[in-house]
Amino acid sequence: MSKSKKAKALVKIALIAGAFIIGIVFAAVIRLSAGLPSAEDIKNYQPAASTKILDCQGRFVVEFFQQRRTPVSLAQIPQNLKDAIMIIEDKRFYSHWGVDFIRIFGAAFHNIRTFNLRAQGASTITQQLARTMFLTLEKNMARKFKEMLLAFELERTYSKDEILELYLNMIYFGHGMHGVEAAAQAYFNMPVSELNLAQCALIAGLPRAQRFYSPYTNPQGALSRRNLVLRMMYKHEKISQQELDRAFQEPLGVQPKLSFRNEAPYFVEEIRKYLINQYGDEFVYTSGATIYATLDLDMQRSANQAVETQLSKIEADYKLANRKTHYDTLTITDSLVRPVYLQGALVAIDPQTGYVRAMVGGRDFSQSQFNRAMQARRQAGSAFKPFVYAAAIEQGYTPADLEEDMPLSIEIAGAPTYTPTNFDRKFLGNMTLRRALALSRNIIAVRLITKVSPQAVINIASSMGISSRLMPYYSLALGSCDVTLMDMASSFCVFANSGYRVKPILFTKVVDADGRVLEEHNIESELVVDPKVTYSVTHMLKSVVNEGTATAVRRLGFTYPCAGKTGTTDDYTDTWFMGYTPDLVCGVWIGYDQKKTIFRGATGGGISAPIWATFMNEIRPMLSGRDFSQPDSMIWVRVCDLTGYLATARCPKTREEVFILGREPRQECMFHMHGLPIYQFEQPDQEPIEGF
Repeated sequence: MSKSKKAKALVKIALIAGAFIIGIVFAAVIRLSAGLPSAEDIKNYQPAASTKILDCQGRFVVEFFQQRRTPVSLAQIPQNLKDAIMIIEDKRFYSHWGVDFIRIFGAAFHNIRTFNLRAQGASTITQQLARTMFLTLEKNMARKFKEMLLAFELERTYSKDEILELYLNMIYFGHGMHGVEAAAQAYFNMPVSELNLAQCALIAGLPRAQRFYSPYTNPQGALSRRNLVLRMMYKHEKISQQELDRAFQEPLGVQPKLSFRNEAPYFVEEIRKYLINQYGDEFVYTSGATIYATLDLDMQRSANQAVETQLSKIEADYKLANRKTHYDTLTITDSLVRPVYLQGALVAIDPQTGYVRAMVGGRDFSQSQFNRAMQARRQAGSAFKPFVYAAAIEQGYTPADLEEDMPLSIEIAGAPTYTPTNFDRKFLGNMTLRRALALSRNIIAVRLITKVSPQAVINIASSMGISSRLMPYYSLALGSCDVTLMDMASSFCVFANSGYRVKPILFTKVVDADGRVLEEHNIESELVVDPKVTYSVTHMLKSVVNEGTATAVRRLGFTYPCAGKTGTTDDYTDTWFMGYTPDLVCGVWIGYDQKKTIFRGATGGGISAPIWATFMNEIRPMLSGRDFSQPDSMIWVRVCDLTGYLATARCPKTREEVFILGREPRQECMFHMHGLPIYQFEQPDQEPIEGF
């Protein structure tokens, strides 16, 4: 065969071999590309970001996430950090097309020379981004080729600055932190925009080996890595000798490892459940939305402390089973849904806006997620009486009207005779409605409901915010209905807000990652009770605090104008205190989940009111201290405190009483003017005794 024929044959073989190799490579590329995202998918990619909840002052409360990340723009990232990342990870980032072949050949030569095929990598920033966005962390040639293909597509889809921004927001920096903003907040408790040179170098050194260079688990390794980054920055003329020397002198300066304690778990859980129901799981854990809560962290901390301190004191004083005992004796079969130790709940609401400022739903969210402020329906006891008195005032009664605190039996067709009793088993004879409410006399509350009708009480309670189904029984006057603490607190807002009902609000708005407002809750108020009625009841409830069953509030030093009502249920199973100022309504409940006796003698005034007073004292600087606004058409008249008639010089005890104009008494107190007796009962089986 001639040389020319041989040459032609060799060329032919070479072409066939080349075509075969190209075919194999093409087939491999097609096969590897089959499972890769499309150009459209790459273009529309959005990194998963944390959804944050902020309190009413813009302070961080908690975040929901699959990956803890807060995206920021490239302009917010210091140039030092961008330079440090590129120098340590990809020096030729702005000159290659996604794959740095010079670096690949250099790494391959180094690995062969050192007989270690895994010693040195060559992935560019674009390749690392491709891997983070779309690929697994498995190490094999197929994944490496996919990484290259995706890197080329990323370079075709995005600009270099866009790729760098995505990378800095996506890459993992250890300890659950994804992206430079999360890393800056975690390690230095500051936004990334405020990082200095040494801090930038520390963060830039982490992506290569987060565990090994962790400033928490290996501070010396982290320091060495940081200084290497600084030397590389100096070598590539990104910083001066003076900047290098100054940065070398700085300590690591990382803050203690964050525990991310949720200070308002029950509050947050209510928001989380709502968001999942409204927007779905993916939105909650990956969207990067911001939720602006009505929560006030300062109030929440005070509420947490007040509840836990009082419940621990009760357990110690009365030798009750406490949380530590419960934890120590738990077995794997124990139910943690309803712990056996004493529980408490607190809700604080701004009565003008409905903004919920604090919520305690139990003592330990990790042990029981059951929210006793929102979900538990318990008998309200005497805390329900203000609705009875509001119905009475609405129908023409006054605080100075007299009612009999004497034995009462009510015949009910087809049912046993209803015979209510007072808490102390005593009867005190005639007294004003103000005094009856202050002393929480059961008999008088029942007498009132028989006169105004149970349905009238149901109507006013429902209009004020009680959502439970209320039955038209006479025992309703004594709080025989099951209600939630949230309903009670929101209903008492009507008393504090001059008859206007506001809807309880846990958050004001939901804003997505692009700044669009997805949902906004505006204040909704509706006049449901005549302001003259609510002012009359509020002024009567002031007496509960000043001279009645809740004087513990004053003994504990809370001096601002306030009103409230205690509540205690049969067998001492539930204790309540619903108290309020013009600025804040706060309700407190104490009891066991199993509805058992707390201890004999446990009362709302004795154990729930102190929590209220402690909480209100702690947040006193946030309160105005003003008194309740008096509506028009009210008049003040001095009356005999025992009879409710116009006071005379012979009346031993008088007071300025408030009346709706036209309802004030016009007759002088004949009892003291003429020395007539006022009858009181001390015990059910005693004859009446005279009292003045």
